[in-house]
This record gives sequence, C-alpha cells and structure tokens, in this order.
Amino acid sequence: MSVITTIYDVLETNPRLRELLAQSSIDPSKKAIYDEWAHNRTSFPYIVMSFSFGVGEHWGKNETILNLDIFTDTNNILAEEIKDACVFALERQTFIDSTDGAYVRCYYNRDGYIVEPDDQVAHWNLEFSLHHWRNSLIQHLE
Repeated sequence: MSVITTIYDVLETNPRLRELLAQSSIDPSKKAIYDEWAHNRTSFPYIVMSFSFGVGEHWGKNETILNLDIFTDTNNILAEEIKDACVFALERQTFIDSTDGAYVRCYYNRDGYIVEPDDQVAHWNLEFSLHHWRNSLIQHLE
C-alpha cells in the first residue's frame, strides 16, 4: 500500500524523530519505525505502525485508521516527546502519495498510555484518521 509508504517516509525523514528514535534493527540506515511488529531484540525507542483501511462515504475515497505505538525503556518523558513529535509531523497535514498522486490528509484522534506487563517498558498509543482519494480508480474512469 502506498499510503503506508507515504506515512513511513514522513515519519522516517522528520528531523525531530530522527533525533529521538533508535536505529532500525532491520536496516541500520533507517530509524526504528516498523510496520505491524518489531523484532524482540529491537533497540529502544521505536515506533510500530499499523493501518486499518476502509471505504469512505464516496466510492473513490478511503478512510484509514493509523495507529502508532511508541515504545521506550521506562522513559515516559521520552515517549511523550516522541508522541508530540508524531502529532506535530502528521496533524492536519496533507501528503502526496508517491504511487498514484493521491492526497493523504491526517487528523489526530486520540492518544493514551498503555500499561505493559514489563514495568521496564513505557508504551504510548496514538490514533490518526487518514483520508485519501483513490486517484488510480478515478483516473481510469476519465
């Protein structure tokens, strides 16, 4: 999905998040932002992204829920800094999907602290709504 790549690129290239996040355990040239899950030996702090895709009120529009789970090693202040940097990078911003030129608009919904069984881990969850038109389908009708 190109929306996943677009949001990943926005977060991965954000200067503040580049300062705050560890290097990826999969690709050390990237920051620690993972799609769906992270390895059990992943360095803290890191972000896990997950998406729930759905159809909007128009056949050519998608409405997607983006969840960002932020994990740090007991440093709740750092987790909150990462959360704030994510909100600042995405809230009410519009990005162009590199695959089909669709515009992706982001809206912050909510966030919350999640208690982990391991008290050595701080975990914040952020939820965003993403609205994007499926340009490739619309262009085929013209």
